[in-house]
Amino acid sequence: MLKSLVVLSALTLGTVAAHAAPLSGYFSAVGTDQFTSSTITFGSASVAGAIGGDFQTYLSDGNAINFLSGALPYTQGTNNIPPFPGGVVPLFTVAGSGGEVFTFDMTSYSANYINDGSSGCLAGSICLNATGTGYFTATGPLTGQSGAAVFTFTSQYAPGSDTALLTTFSASSSALAPTPEPESLALVGTGLFAVVGFARRRFNV
Repeated sequence: MLKSLVVLSALTLGTVAAHAAPLSGYFSAVGTDQFTSSTITFGSASVAGAIGGDFQTYLSDGNAINFLSGALPYTQGTNNIPPFPGGVVPLFTVAGSGGEVFTFDMTSYSANYINDGSSGCLAGSICLNATGTGYFTATGPLTGQSGAAVFTFTSQYAPGSDTALLTTFSASSSALAPTPEPESLALVGTGLFAVVGFARRRFNV
């Protein structure tokens, strides 16, 4: 009986560590922004549209999205992260039900103009399309971090308009589950070795 408990404990320890704090899913958003040829400043925004995965449990249409204050600098093409604390851009947070808060930290981003009617940009208009890569962190009832995550938004304005005027954007974000860390895999392996060792001793008796 004691041996069985030891084996069960080893398996449980390995399994829990390997699956600790997963976070994955997707959601869409709409909002307002202002942009010049070198900066983006986000205004009000909220969750709207498709929601899935872990986000679906805590988010719903209308949840406010709070972007970083001030302007985010950009150039067309791939952008290096500006000198934000910790080396990442704390792009936005969104609070859901039960005190859950999701934070998106951006580690790199790219920006480009679209004027050929593609990528959801209306024909005859010019759009700013930006994609940021990074990761989500969850705090509250669900606590953990995602694997690779993406935030994409398209802001549209009419030809000839002042790009610093208030415009609207549509956006989507998605996050993959984190991959097991080497330490977690080692714990799983330890659990399996314990099972194999116990089985060998049992059948050699």
